[in-house]
Amino acid sequence: MPRGKTRHNLEVCGDCGAADATWASVNKGILLCTQCCSIHRSLGRSISQVKSLVKSTWNPNQLTMFYTLNNNGANNIWEHALLENGSKLLRKKPNAKDPISVKQEYIKAKHLQCAYTFREQYEDGLLSVENELGKQLHASVRSANLETSFRLLTSGADPNYFHDEKGSTPLHIAVSSDQKLQVELLLVYGANPNSPDSQGRTPLDYSRQYNNKELMSRLIESQYEVTDSFSYYLALRKPDHAAGVHFWIPATGFKSNPASLSKLQKLTNPVFEELAMDVYDEVERRQTEAIWLSCADTTELNVVPFLPVDPTLSTIRNQGRQKLARFSTPELKTLVYDVLIDTQRRQMPDKARTTEDDDDPLYDSVAEDEDYAEPIDREEEPVRNKDSIISIGSISKTNQVLEQLTKQLKNSDNTITDLRSEVLKLRHYVKTLQTENFELRGRMGKKVHFSNGDSGFDSLEFIAEKQVVDESPSDKHADEVDLRQKKTSQRPTSMYETREGISKVANWQALKAQIKQNENAKNASSGLYGSPKEREMVLQCTEQITRTIQLLCKSIQDLEREECVASGAKVGKAVAKLAGTIPQESEPEKIKLMLEASSKLQLECLSLQIARLKGDGKSIDVHFSNIRDIGFNIAKYTKDIVTKYSASQW
Repeated sequence: MPRGKTRHNLEVCGDCGAADATWASVNKGILLCTQCCSIHRSLGRSISQVKSLVKSTWNPNQLTMFYTLNNNGANNIWEHALLENGSKLLRKKPNAKDPISVKQEYIKAKHLQCAYTFREQYEDGLLSVENELGKQLHASVRSANLETSFRLLTSGADPNYFHDEKGSTPLHIAVSSDQKLQVELLLVYGANPNSPDSQGRTPLDYSRQYNNKELMSRLIESQYEVTDSFSYYLALRKPDHAAGVHFWIPATGFKSNPASLSKLQKLTNPVFEELAMDVYDEVERRQTEAIWLSCADTTELNVVPFLPVDPTLSTIRNQGRQKLARFSTPELKTLVYDVLIDTQRRQMPDKARTTEDDDDPLYDSVAEDEDYAEPIDREEEPVRNKDSIISIGSISKTNQVLEQLTKQLKNSDNTITDLRSEVLKLRHYVKTLQTENFELRGRMGKKVHFSNGDSGFDSLEFIAEKQVVDESPSDKHADEVDLRQKKTSQRPTSMYETREGISKVANWQALKAQIKQNENAKNASSGLYGSPKEREMVLQCTEQITRTIQLLCKSIQDLEREECVASGAKVGKAVAKLAGTIPQESEPEKIKLMLEASSKLQLECLSLQIARLKGDGKSIDVHFSNIRDIGFNIAKYTKDIVTKYSASQW
């Protein structure tokens, strides 16, 4: 095994500097002493994947990958904030002699909260950032530069990112480029060896194409990692993948529990996979526990006696995971045996599978402890022979892929058919509009002459189109109903045709006078909004109110900034300026409401700042909600004023 740059990187704990680092955090790329390893184990496998350098089983390429990361300063990524200003520690790290409580506080901040990890600031959205990191990872795995890929993965790059232009995932590229250490790194971070590219080929297909037997063997092992672990836990034996045997069930020594097996068979495939992963985590925890207890310096260290809580999972599932620790060794082995049996049934393509609807609860369907703990009757043990060793080929996976592709093609055909019918309808509608437009242009080509010498807007024809009738007050209501009926009957058949019945209107001089009277009334009402210069000033004030409200929203969302009170004062000044500019007789009620709201807003901003200083979370939420509501009301009043003043310009 090649050793790296410095003795420090190879032989000391990455968290406290202890010299007896015999454990490793595979996904963190650092060595661990026994005490720090106990804390990492309490964090859970989702945070730190712990293995013994001495007694655990390692794949050679995985061990080489780990030492490469450790020797090239992988720990500097997790301690970036502590190594600024010329590699001088801004905060003292715990040393080997510090109490375990001090180490625990530091390790949780470093690995659970990632408090010292470098995080770049991106202006784009989260989706754009993920795409950019995925593209960089897709390019990085082509080379042997393992540190760059590790930095991208720790920054949030998706190991299963699908490059739309290249039509592949990083694992496809790493296998094609024969980068074995990059493959190991991607597998540690959850890369799926069964993911197809744009041509439907998996990374395993690429390894077969290039006749890379080492990578092909490693990818097959990763596909059956869970079931191989179960077989090894039951009988210390794994299937021979090189001989084409990918699934092995012990022929003797174990008996299936009918009750638990019946419940397993009723689970849907996604729920069964979740249960199998939880059982796998518990099996790995117990195997690591056995290695842990065999070390002389671990007897006084306390470790969580069950699977730690995974914050990414639901509460019910975490409770179910912790219940697995209550199983005795024989009970857990019986459950593992049943999971292997049902996995065989689900993997066989020629057997009908019974599943429940997807609406069933996800984790409540798992059998309770007393169901798994039923006494085992050895007399009813069925006879098993060589047929228990079953080789699972790729036929079932190919059938599943073909079924999914068939469904997708069918849905695509239905969508294309619907779109074609919509296009035909739109084309017919466009042709209709073109015909009407052509007719309209023909009519507009003929000049219209008014025989009475009036202009177009004062002519009899224009007044008749408005259908304004000068009537006596006594008959007003009845004639208004008749007028609405006339308008309804005279609705044009298209947007380009004029109404008929012009010649039926009488007393057009009276109608003309009525129209002029209405226009004078309209001009009088619009005069309340002042001159064009005043309207422009009002619009500027409303724009200033909008900008100050936006600044206020940003200031109250950032807990570290103390600009809330100043932003509220700016809103109040903008409202006061608007109240001094707009004529009071035009919007007296809205101006009064806006002034009252701005006063309340400044008080709420001051209260929010005080609550933040006190750390009162409940009060912060109340004042935050009040500020948001008041800001919304001010913006609403401002919008009404802008609408009226904009309309007055016309």
